Amino acid sequence: MAAKGRASLYLRGAMIFLAMLLPMLSLLPLGWLWLWERGWALYWIASAFALSIIAYTAQAIALRRTLRQTPEPIAADDEKVAPDPSWTAREQAAWTAVEAIASNVKPSELTDRDRFLNLGLRTIEAVARQIHPGDNNPLWKFTLPEALALVERVSADLRPFVVENIPLGDQLTIGQILKIYGWRSAIGMAEKAYDLWRLVRLVNPVTAAAQEAREQITKHLYANVRDQLARQLARAYVREVGRAAIDLYGGRLRVSEAQLATHVSASTLRDRGQATGLAEPVRILVAGQAGSGKSSVVNALTKEVRAVVDAPGGTRDYQGYEVELEGLSGAMVIDSPRIGASTKEQRAFATRAGDSDLVIWALSANRDDARVDLAALSAIRTHFASRPHRREPTVIVALTHIDKVTQHAPGRNETIDLQDPAIVETVREVAEGLGVPKNDVVPVSFAPGRPPFNIEQLSMRVAARVPDARQAQLLRLMEDAAPRWSVRRVLGQAGNAVKSAAKSVVPSVFRR
Repeated sequence: MAAKGRASLYLRGAMIFLAMLLPMLSLLPLGWLWLWERGWALYWIASAFALSIIAYTAQAIALRRTLRQTPEPIAADDEKVAPDPSWTAREQAAWTAVEAIASNVKPSELTDRDRFLNLGLRTIEAVARQIHPGDNNPLWKFTLPEALALVERVSADLRPFVVENIPLGDQLTIGQILKIYGWRSAIGMAEKAYDLWRLVRLVNPVTAAAQEAREQITKHLYANVRDQLARQLARAYVREVGRAAIDLYGGRLRVSEAQLATHVSASTLRDRGQATGLAEPVRILVAGQAGSGKSSVVNALTKEVRAVVDAPGGTRDYQGYEVELEGLSGAMVIDSPRIGASTKEQRAFATRAGDSDLVIWALSANRDDARVDLAALSAIRTHFASRPHRREPTVIVALTHIDKVTQHAPGRNETIDLQDPAIVETVREVAEGLGVPKNDVVPVSFAPGRPPFNIEQLSMRVAARVPDARQAQLLRLMEDAAPRWSVRRVLGQAGNAVKSAAKSVVPSVFRR
């Protein structure tokens, strides 16, 4: 009975609506007849068409201006987003794979839930395979705390977006959102009602034709803009998923930012000799063969020495100096022993170089044989090649004794000409022979009775490479601060688990 009463009520409402609508509809043919009798019909059609063109142009200009004023524009179709410079080689390869997916993504992949989830999963798998290429099942190569940290970070980013960009996003409850979602069928009813109105207005065919033309033009414009925005949104989605996956599989979520800010590495504690309240410095290793002028480079760079540390037994050959350098508020310059020629010595040196963020290599410009230097640098590169989660430190070559190769021996009051062909050629040969950029080869001189030459340029080159050293330091700290397996740690976790279980079983005992 209730259903019949409701149907009767709807029928009466529809009859009342038609009764009110019929007088308005009768005006359509009468108005058209009035225009036709006075000869104004063609003028009216032309005016309606002109107004439609004007409206279309105004809408196009307004939409394009809105797109240009977007706060964070998304890359164009043929534009790729550059990878983060702090990423490792594998992480950068993973980003290349993400960009390949983003460039081929289709807007329709966002319209279906299953295709939307598959797109995200495909992006995550591409990242996992690039960062863990030797693993048959790299998709699950992360720990539970890392997954929780990712959820926490995404939630923190999503909350301000919802509050600032979604109307009533900070007011609607979940129950109200679900209720609104349940009304989605009303959209279909509205579309059917609009189609009915399009049929009714055919009573006046000229007016209907003009309005239909205007609506089709507007619909086409919005369709193009919608497809463009959908494509940009799909690519932004792939890139955001890719960045989160790189952080997850690259191990960047194992240690929090707060932990990294206060962590001091084991190598720095060793070189300082005791724990201090100072933050982790950028570690600069100065290396070279005997007679290369390495000690002179150290003395020149450590004019403003804050603390000279006597290393404990077993590391006497490595001397640490905490200094202030240009562009670097805190640094530790580490003077190393001479480079040995044997493979064992070079491997041991490469291991110590693994604790550094920047390497200054002292090389004598008048030395004919640099095979030992090249072998030692190759050992460092091999050491980091086996540790893809780390970043190889930048190598700056201090080309000492440059006054010995110049064609014109300068007098006591003359300066060395860096444009001397012999110096230019020596710099080029050293850069190519050691595999370093030519700008990172700085000629210097410590001739007796003369002030050090070109040390300012060496300091400026070190300052220019500080951002690279910071990136290497971040990855080094992440490795050093990451939790490691130990029997003591496992026993502590097991003890805490037993206590938690006991509290849930006999809570009254623990309350006492």
